[in-house]
Amino acid sequence: MKTQPLTREQWLNHAVDHIRTIMAPEVRIPQVKVSCSWPGGGSARKRIGECWPRSRSSVNVNEIFLNPAVKSVTLLVEVLVHEAIHAADDCQSGHKGFFRRTALGVGLEGKMTATHAGPVLREWIESKIEALGAMPYGSLNLDGRKKQSTRMIKVECMDCGYTLRTTQKWIEVGVPTCCCGGDMGVC
Repeated sequence: MKTQPLTREQWLNHAVDHIRTIMAPEVRIPQVKVSCSWPGGGSARKRIGECWPRSRSSVNVNEIFLNPAVKSVTLLVEVLVHEAIHAADDCQSGHKGFFRRTALGVGLEGKMTATHAGPVLREWIESKIEALGAMPYGSLNLDGRKKQSTRMIKVECMDCGYTLRTTQKWIEVGVPTCCCGGDMGVC
């Protein structure tokens, strides 16, 4: 009987099982769900991973999201190590205290908000990628993606020049009157 190939999420969850083995005995990574998805806040070009606390999940597990624009599987696993540490304390310590001690202990280096694997951890990651087999993964290319422009519309006082921005919804309700008493118009 032929076995079904792993999905990328299954592969990443197996990678978490391997990550558990490099943690100090007192560091427990709970059950997590790992997916490739856009970060919940900030730029899709800058944020490459995030972990959500159990209290925000309807199934009471830490949810880890890895940015699908990351091209390197090695980097993706580096980010997964970082996010798994957040899961270990349910996102309580930010990038200080417990997080910092644990990150340095497993071989993450650099600024704690943007860690990277040191040489020993990188070698370990590459050996685990080899052990897990090829990850069914292809990155998404953000080149040429048009940046979302503001949806706010500029409104300016015709008398004093005071400006503000508002949405089309409020313009349809009525253009505001300036504090100087002048009429405001959409620019």
